[in-house]
Amino acid sequence: MTTRLAALIFLLLVASNLTATDPPLAGPSDRAGGLDYSPPTPPAPPDPAGLVGRLFGLTAGMLILCGGVVWLVRRAKRPPVTAGASGRLVHEGSLTLDRRCAVHLIRADGHTVAVTTDGSGLRSMVVLSDPFEPVLDEATGEADGSTPR
Repeated sequence: MTTRLAALIFLLLVASNLTATDPPLAGPSDRAGGLDYSPPTPPAPPDPAGLVGRLFGLTAGMLILCGGVVWLVRRAKRPPVTAGASGRLVHEGSLTLDRRCAVHLIRADGHTVAVTTDGSGLRSMVVLSDPFEPVLDEATGEADGSTPR
């Protein structure tokens, strides 16, 4: 019986506090009077032209950077070309036919050799005739001073 009486007194005290003049769930700022909240102003919306310009600018910059890296890597992987006839082999020139095929002219001990390569490696080596200009002159008829036919 005493527990029922204690519970009844507790409920009366709680109910008397709830019936006070304060509105329910009132915060301390409302009771102090004068502390009013005003939300901050929202930021300005972004400029679409500026966003698109930055997007294209950064994309172009990244493409240029990637192209530069690819160029540097390809240049670093290429063997150094030595000028002059320092050894018995001299690379005279190259003709790239497509991405994987090429013809290289190499002078070896006074002979010119045409070397063809492709993706699988060395394809063929052909020794070119040494005096090519006289053969060309003879074929065109200029060796004897006559006009070509």
